[in-house]
Formats: sequence, C-alpha cells, structure tokens
Amino acid sequence: MIDYSIKKHRILTAGGATELSLNEFVYKAPAAGKVLYIQSGLHGGETSQWVLYQLHSFLMNNLKCGEVHIVPYANPMAWMQRAYFSTFGKFSLLDGKDFNRCFPGKKDGDVNARLCSAIFDLATKADFVLDLHTSKSSNPFAIYTKFEYEPMVKACGLPYNQYSDDASIPSLHGTFNAALDRAGVANVTIECGSHNEYDERKINAVFNGICSILAELNLVEKSLTNTLSTSIYRFEKRNKIFSPVCGLFKPEKELGGKIKQGDVLGLIANASNLAEMIEVKAPIDGLLQVLTAGHIVWEGDVLAEIVPEEDLHLIP
Repeated sequence: MIDYSIKKHRILTAGGATELSLNEFVYKAPAAGKVLYIQSGLHGGETSQWVLYQLHSFLMNNLKCGEVHIVPYANPMAWMQRAYFSTFGKFSLLDGKDFNRCFPGKKDGDVNARLCSAIFDLATKADFVLDLHTSKSSNPFAIYTKFEYEPMVKACGLPYNQYSDDASIPSLHGTFNAALDRAGVANVTIECGSHNEYDERKINAVFNGICSILAELNLVEKSLTNTLSTSIYRFEKRNKIFSPVCGLFKPEKELGGKIKQGDVLGLIANASNLAEMIEVKAPIDGLLQVLTAGHIVWEGDVLAEIVPEEDLHLIP
C-alpha cells in the first residue's frame, strides 16, 4: 500500500498578507529505497505539469520501494504574473531576474532568495532530482551538466539531449542544476515540449522517460517501462537564427527534423511591406531543435535554433 500525502511548505507573506507556500505531493512505498524529487513550474506559464497527473496513477499502483516527492508548481509567484490571459513567469516582475538564476537561495534574503531556499531545501534531501520545464516550441529533450549523468539521460530515452558545462559559465552559476551539482545531488532537467501546449505524444514521451528513470533507480520494476529511442544523442551547441524584419513568421519545417543548408525554415510576412514574403533559410546542416513560441516577431527575435550536424554525438 502506497502512503500518499500532501505537505505545505511556507515561502513568504506577499502583498495584502497573502501567504505563499509550496504543495509537495509525497509517495512512500512500504520498502525502503532511494528518494526521487521532481519539480515543475519554476517558470510560470511553462506547462510541464500534464505528465505529473499521469505519473500519479502510475506511482500509486507501481512504486515498489523508496519515495517520490513532487512539487508541481515550484514558484507560486511566477504563476501569479498574468496579463491578458497569458502567464509569464520566467523573469520576476519585482527585479527582472530569471527565477532560475537565484539558487541555492537564502532563508533571510530577498524575495527570490527565500523562494529558492525553500525549493532547494526540499530538493537536496533526494538522491536524484528531475526539474521539468518547457522550451519555446520544441520536442522534449534533457539537459544535463555532468557526463556521469549520461546513464540517466540514456535511460530517459529522448533522442536528442543537451550537455551544458554550467560550472564553466559564470552566468549559470545560480541555476538550479548548477547549485545541485555543488551540493552533490545528481540531477537532470527535462524540457517537456512547448510553452502552453497540450500534446499527447510529447506528454507520453516524457512520462515514459520518467518511468524509465524510476526503474533505473530501482523504484519500480523495469518490466513496466517502455523502450524509447535506441539511439540517444547529445549536443552542446544551438545556433540561433534571427529575424531580419518585423512581421508574422510561418514555419515550413517540422521540429526535430534534419535540415540542409539553404532549406527554407519558414516565411516572414513583412510588416513594412504587404507585397513582401521573406524566406528564412538554414545557414547550416543540422537538426531543427527549437522554433519561436509564436508567430509575431520583431526584427532580431530568435526564429529557430539549429543543432549543427557535426555537434550530434551518440551517447554510448
């Protein structure tokens, strides 16, 4: 019988004496085992939570040992940043900071530091941590910071995954995964798909990947997991393609597809000239990993991100 409970953890008191807290959903099997911590929603508006509803039933029926702790909305402040039916919570409206640049936080620090401290206290009690996000318009992929995490990346089964040596990048010192690395807690980030999207194919891919990680940690039987991609790749570079004009962008290529230099990635209806439709062409061979989250673009906006062909490396 699985012991299922919900815990509340205070963050701080916001304007109008509004108490902000984290909801933590805890699943404990009768037998001892490893502890997995999963969070999503650190950035408001990133709808990675769909997979967690699917995961709930799976854990209630199949967790054989150990514990799983889930915080589905890790940043209530970011989810309160809403205007004109849209939630925008990557950056704090209080100070403009990316919420994922303030770890490990500080209990008596500023607002962001107190939030991150509350999250970090929960995460560092685990043996392994998964941080769920979404990425503009994209297919699911994992991001990891140490080569020693590759067995988990491979178990996850997503075909293309990004390795990022955050320790060598000063601007990423305060990210959740970099802080976890310094604390000695193994972790992987999963970009679950596109912002504000419901896509069953992507949800199932991430769900299957998390189930495989549960099996890798010996929390569930391996026979319950589905084999995903057999060829798993890593990459480090994502070359950005910028819009040459302001207008409306219409993609012409599918996400996750291989492209050749000169292929037309999409068309821009030039806002300054109704007679002009501009072709945006791929400057290199590679993989179309990310597209802009919407159709409205300014001059200089990122239209697409391409992984160079020579940067795709098979994970053994």
